[in-house]
Amino acid sequence: MTVRVGDIREIFEQAAPGTAVDIPASFLGDGAVSLVFDGSVLCVDGAMCDAKELWITGRTVTTASPVPVPVRMEFTGEGELVTGVLAAADLGGGRALMLVEGAPAGAELLPGAWVVSDGRFLPLTGRRPTPQADPERLDGLGRPLPPVRLRTTAERERDRVPRALLTEHGILTPRPPVRRRQGVRLLDSPTVRGWSPIGTPGGANGLSVDYVNPPLRIAGALTALPTSPPYKTVVGGVLLVDTGAFNGSAMGAYVVPDGSGARPSLFAYGSLGSETGFGPPLFQVRGISAGFGWNSRVRVPSADALGSFPFLIALDNPGEIGADDEEVDPLKVLSELIGGSTPWVRPQEGDLWFAAGLAFDCFETLRGHAMALVQTGSDLTISLLGVAGAQLPTKSDKKIARVEIGIEATLRPTAGELSISAGFTEKTFLIDPNCKLRGGVGMKFWFGEHEHAGDFALMLGALPRGLELPARYPKQQPAGITWGVGSTVNITGSAYAAFTPKSLMAGGGLDVTFQSGMLRAWLSARFDALLEWNPFYFDVGLGIRVGVSATIKVWFVKIRISIEVGVSLRVWGPAVGGEATVHLWFISFTIGFGAGRRSGEPALGWGGFQGMLPPPENMVRTTPVTGYTGEGAPATRGATKPWLVDSGGFTFTADTSAPVSRLFLDRDSTTPVESDDKLDILPMQLRDRESELRVWLTYYGGEHSPSLTDWDRTVLRGNVPNGLWGEEPDAPGEGLIPERILGVRLVSPPVDHGTSTGFIDEKGISFDPITPDGNQPLSAGEGPAGRAPRRPGGVIGKIKDGIDTAGTRSNRDALADALTSLGAGPGSLDNDLSGYAQAAGTAFIAEPMLVPAG
Repeated sequence: MTVRVGDIREIFEQAAPGTAVDIPASFLGDGAVSLVFDGSVLCVDGAMCDAKELWITGRTVTTASPVPVPVRMEFTGEGELVTGVLAAADLGGGRALMLVEGAPAGAELLPGAWVVSDGRFLPLTGRRPTPQADPERLDGLGRPLPPVRLRTTAERERDRVPRALLTEHGILTPRPPVRRRQGVRLLDSPTVRGWSPIGTPGGANGLSVDYVNPPLRIAGALTALPTSPPYKTVVGGVLLVDTGAFNGSAMGAYVVPDGSGARPSLFAYGSLGSETGFGPPLFQVRGISAGFGWNSRVRVPSADALGSFPFLIALDNPGEIGADDEEVDPLKVLSELIGGSTPWVRPQEGDLWFAAGLAFDCFETLRGHAMALVQTGSDLTISLLGVAGAQLPTKSDKKIARVEIGIEATLRPTAGELSISAGFTEKTFLIDPNCKLRGGVGMKFWFGEHEHAGDFALMLGALPRGLELPARYPKQQPAGITWGVGSTVNITGSAYAAFTPKSLMAGGGLDVTFQSGMLRAWLSARFDALLEWNPFYFDVGLGIRVGVSATIKVWFVKIRISIEVGVSLRVWGPAVGGEATVHLWFISFTIGFGAGRRSGEPALGWGGFQGMLPPPENMVRTTPVTGYTGEGAPATRGATKPWLVDSGGFTFTADTSAPVSRLFLDRDSTTPVESDDKLDILPMQLRDRESELRVWLTYYGGEHSPSLTDWDRTVLRGNVPNGLWGEEPDAPGEGLIPERILGVRLVSPPVDHGTSTGFIDEKGISFDPITPDGNQPLSAGEGPAGRAPRRPGGVIGKIKDGIDTAGTRSNRDALADALTSLGAGPGSLDNDLSGYAQAAGTAFIAEPMLVPAG
């Protein structure tokens, strides 16, 4: 190793804390560095360096981890030369990659690349290339054989030592051999897609099975798992089945919560898949899955977290069931599925869920998996989850693009909420594997009885600090692009957007950095825009900066020279104004023009605020509850016909969408029956306003209005949005003001029948018919007496045609006058008998019986 200590120290001294540091791979040695780190330059992000002791920590990618993982490197020197390098990258789950070059201090391993797994240190090797065929050597069918090569003693000794193998899918570590009890030969674990070893249950609390009869293998375990609050008892099981063409897995758990009266919960989930798939070439199915849960609930992941959702992972590889590592025990995965502070499946009394999934290939280009999840009980939730991706070209090992997108859509009909989100997974890149795309889009809608019904939000990426939205709006990961072009150029871009009923916010940035030795150059551009339309307002800003810096060493002194120029522009309105800033490496100055920038939220006029309220016909409502016969006008503001209600009792409600400060009953009342705080109107910036709701009834056909003060009443209260009726924009309480008066429920008093018999229904006046119809004595021993009544026809018609005629009215008036002269006058008479005439045709069930006079 010919690397000098001064070269390493100089790199460390130039590095700023927390920035990326590039280390040439040649500094790490020439042997096994390519098995641990990919590329000619090792880039350590967020690095911390110690130039005196020559060590560096940070995060970097490795050949086994596409995302950055923690790494630490130590250099030892003797004199001016580096004599040893020890690098360790933590892969998580008890695994690590190690690189040993030379004789670093404290290292007891031989030089080379090592993998640490389950406390074992194993040499790391790559796949050996297939030897070229020797045309001089042929087999029995005339095919060329590989050339004869005698292995050295060192190679034979090395082959006796278990070693890890580096493949394009990560690190493959050997497993302990499986001994057949009935046989004498040792069976190595078969290379089944995605298989993970089934752990042996400890003690007498479980059982396991491992059956091998090629091509069939069945392995499984059922055991009592370790418990911690909030669980008292957990019994889980895993079953793996492989037939060569198809493999499948199933897992489930029976959980007893740690609480008095808590009911147990149960869930099960299984999948079946094939590497080759089945179906027509245009659409091939690679896997199916199904599951259910009782007294349990599934945590629905966000779009950017779908790559770690165990149920979807199992669709791509049934053997994994949530394990992306071949050495992970499925029983351990089951424990993680139901354990931790945020488990994927948790007990929820009264809830029931069902899930079904499908993994597919479409047109041999698009590969994806999707799942439907329905949960009922405490909250009806319908979720559609999926991850789909494609890579180009499809047949070549060298990919120029890979796009994988996670999609999540959740509908909560009862709560009145719909959310949809989509985001790039960590596997997405363009042009170059180092050109990573990130971020996603989220949408949320509120409807029905939700307090924010009618509101919506569309979000792209994450908003910068200072641009805050209500907590109920969807949250997204930052959106952008990161591209490390070689070892000298780094490109970072970001973007964001937020579309709500009130405003549109959008912007982004681009940073390009060039670093080569002591020379550094950069370009930074930014754009931000805010557009509001109620009232109309805009605020747009953009800027760009370009700079270069160099470090010059004069004798023993390092001098850093930096030059940067830039310009930014910000424009707002109405009224239109702005400012321009010019930045030079030695001075900056700002020039303002036009109107000044607004200092706060402008107040809306009545017209603008009215557009934020419900339509006038829905602003105040009267709704019948009980005693409404269904006739008359519906419960709308524009009603012109009266309600026809039951005289035995009537209930109705009167409510409004705006909070009420005073509630009055009766038209002319001056005393409120209920009072509340005064009203604030935040968009109009008005304080301490009065609002009143006045309720009264008017009888149809008259001016008399019954007093409602004698009616039983219940004041209706509810929550109102702070954004409309609050005093300050950032008031606590999830954006709601609780317990404001919104209306009243009124119940008519009981009916007072006075001295009459009160209401008599048809049962009270029913009669038993006498058969045969005709003259009947009052008793069986007596004959008929007096004139016999008869039932002549046409009497009903005479009543109908004659009761409201001039002659009848004259005779009635004469009879009334005669009674008055005798001191028994009936008083004023109603001369309008048209209603009796119209009712005569239906009031009689038979012709009246008449007795002749005289």
